[in-house]
Amino acid sequence: MANKRPHAAIDTPTHIPITRPAPAPAVDNDDDDPVDPSDELTFIALGGGNEVGRSCHIVQYKGKTVMLDAGIHPAYDGLAALPFYDEFDLSTVDVLLITHFHMDHAASLPYVLAKTNFAGRVYMTHPTKAIYKHLMQDSVRVQNTHISTSATTSGTDGYIHQLFTEHDILSTLPQIQTISFNTTHVHNGIRFTPYPAGHVLGACMYLIEIAGLNILFTGDYSRENDRHLIPASVPRGVKIDCLITESTFGISTHVPRLERETALMKSITGILNRGGRALLPVFAIGRAQELLLIFEDYWAKHEEYRRYPIYYASSLARKCMVVYQTYIDAMNDNIRAKFQAGSASVSAAAAKTSDATGENSSAGTGPWDFQYIRSLKSLERFDDVGGCVMLASPGMLQNGVSRSLLERWAPDPRNGVVITGYSVEGTMAKQIMLEPDAIPAVMTNRQPQNGGAMGMGKRAGGGGEGHERVMVPRRCTVQEYSFAAHVDGSENREFIEEVGAPVVILVHGEKHNMNRLKSRLLGLQSMKVFSPANCEELRIPFRREKVARVVGRLARDIVLPVSPTDVSDEDVEGEAKRRRDEGQLISGVLVQNDFKLSLMAPEDLKEFAGLTTTTIVCRQRITLAAAGVELIRWALESTFGGVTIVSSNATKGKTNGDDTSMVKAQYRTNGHVDEKTVLEIMGGAVRLTHHAPSGEVEMEWEGNVSNDSIADAVMAVLLSVESSPAAVRQSSKMHAHSHSHNQHETEQAKSYDAFGDSPVDTKQNGDAFAVSKYEDGTSNGIRKRNPHANLTPEERLSRLFMFLEAQFGEDALSPLPYPLPPAPKPHHRHHQRHHHHHGRTRQISPSRRARPPPLHRDPRPGPGNPGRQIGGAGVAGGFGGRVRE
Repeated sequence: MANKRPHAAIDTPTHIPITRPAPAPAVDNDDDDPVDPSDELTFIALGGGNEVGRSCHIVQYKGKTVMLDAGIHPAYDGLAALPFYDEFDLSTVDVLLITHFHMDHAASLPYVLAKTNFAGRVYMTHPTKAIYKHLMQDSVRVQNTHISTSATTSGTDGYIHQLFTEHDILSTLPQIQTISFNTTHVHNGIRFTPYPAGHVLGACMYLIEIAGLNILFTGDYSRENDRHLIPASVPRGVKIDCLITESTFGISTHVPRLERETALMKSITGILNRGGRALLPVFAIGRAQELLLIFEDYWAKHEEYRRYPIYYASSLARKCMVVYQTYIDAMNDNIRAKFQAGSASVSAAAAKTSDATGENSSAGTGPWDFQYIRSLKSLERFDDVGGCVMLASPGMLQNGVSRSLLERWAPDPRNGVVITGYSVEGTMAKQIMLEPDAIPAVMTNRQPQNGGAMGMGKRAGGGGEGHERVMVPRRCTVQEYSFAAHVDGSENREFIEEVGAPVVILVHGEKHNMNRLKSRLLGLQSMKVFSPANCEELRIPFRREKVARVVGRLARDIVLPVSPTDVSDEDVEGEAKRRRDEGQLISGVLVQNDFKLSLMAPEDLKEFAGLTTTTIVCRQRITLAAAGVELIRWALESTFGGVTIVSSNATKGKTNGDDTSMVKAQYRTNGHVDEKTVLEIMGGAVRLTHHAPSGEVEMEWEGNVSNDSIADAVMAVLLSVESSPAAVRQSSKMHAHSHSHNQHETEQAKSYDAFGDSPVDTKQNGDAFAVSKYEDGTSNGIRKRNPHANLTPEERLSRLFMFLEAQFGEDALSPLPYPLPPAPKPHHRHHQRHHHHHGRTRQISPSRRARPPPLHRDPRPGPGNPGRQIGGAGVAGGFGGRVRE
């Protein structure tokens, strides 16, 4: 791409920590804290960085991309006038927002839509689209009619050349969606609202919200009360996190409006009084309409100047004036009042006369029906005799009508050029303000085509390679009065302070103006200010609190704060403090929609999230021919605690812990089991169905992360139930001995399980070792319940610490800094020596991992003490047990 040199800063993105004022910090100021890339706001100026022209900015946050404006540079030609589109993947853009119809903000939009891989949405206001269509069509017609052959002329205005065709404009118009002021729109999680900017008709500033981050892009804006536009104002009720604003005039201050109007009229009348012609280069649409209102009002009050005609020379004049007459509601109260007064006068005139063609019956009835201003469509119709006032486009004097008249009138010292808008660097408007002795001729000396007359504003054919450059002497006066509808330095600073954003990004300004404004703003010490160059990437971290809204039945289940009318103030404060300290545990499904989080019950997904749920039921089958249901249950209870037996008729009723024999007998007929037994593990997370006599075991669970893990553990237990030593021992029958010296032990036989459980008696009078008996009197030889079935989670966890100490040694555990509750007194046995460890938290030392002495099978568990750390990892639970010396 010609004349396009990306800055080196694009290879070294800037990482800027920002501090957000209280109460809700949006930006972190700690350089050392790691930042999630998704929490960084990325800003890239593809155009309009340290320059005025080809405005185009990229904003990225939380995976969303917004493109702001798509203009061209009026000082460059062809592809060089475009923003740096080749530095960014336009296919990732979600939304393109156009602020207004000026060429430096919207003229490359047809190129983006027709010539690139852009696939997002485009939005602009209704007046902007109406004028944009006429403006772009006229630009293409000028391109096709007046082809520039001068490659050496400084700052030619052929910036539309070769970029797109009229077909491209018309074919892409349906892709542009129109919006109204002060209305909020949402696309792909991006919320944006246009607000009046006061620059030109339809110009807006955009408030953009992405994941709760508010970004305000001003575009070109004005806070001045002029004759027809609504001035810009700060959006109310919104806290702005990042402000992207223009810096066109830097810190310069405008003269008050009334003084400027007086000075302008004094300059114009001075030119007319000396017999000269006044040339005011303006854009066809925009500030020209404001100047027309000023001239109309002045001529109406000063009859002596009515003999001097005022011309508005633009081929777009009539088309665009229709747009101005259409969108009266987008203008200020002054225009609306004139429109209503004009409508009332028309109605009154129509009531007085029945002549539908009455003379001047509708003259001067509307605010845009000028009495002293004439529309000039072509220079061929212009009688260049005597003094006059000419408002002609384009405003940069690059070519067209304004350049033709400049070259024609510049040699006459009676004439004068009055610059009323902002002049871009590299254009003739900027150059002539330096009052050069001569200017290059680019529109004169052109021979009529086909013997016809020369059209309005046609470019000269000379000036290319091999042709001598023609220069026109300049003797006319040059003056400047700013009516550009841009904020000056004071207005911009006041607006920035009123917005109060912690981050300010300056765009749309020459480098020296931008840096001066940046220095002034940094003196406020309340914000971070950046002035990036083209293609320079800013990465600004914004850390925001994530808040989820509880909805549906979960919201109804939340315990509300105690009403002050029910209890005393002290009780209310105590209850509030308790709730603040303890909080409430809520479990549900977290749903994110457009960056908004909602917590709801699974049953409410369809109502509040529009989602339907699907349950995945998983099943596995194995055969355990040698293991009965009692042994399976006993093995499972060793790992998972209590296992519930569900009756075979599929009811949900649970049996108590002592009716296993009854349930078993229910399924036994004719001496063998021919029914199924259903077991529920971990509160029903996994359900086992045992089929007898085949021994087939079917495991069923609802698929999710936790249930899948439990099912894997259950399967591991089942696969070892037939071969584990504990299971073999547990399924073995007891044999009594008749030796006299141990008769007492035979009568009171004790058994200890592999995990140090309490002793159990072989008697069937409710003790823990009563065997199950069927109707035929046979015994299954299996304990009724595993001792682990009745252990609490704290007791089970204390066993874990007992094993850890046995494995790593008692001195390999180190205390943690936080306090522990006091431990109950230990239980001693008179015939054994033990070390008791209560109230101590230990940490494994890698150097002390000697093999421990064998575990003594003491059936009585020690009490639990919460808070143990093993190998540096915290474990919630207690420690209890004994290790033999």
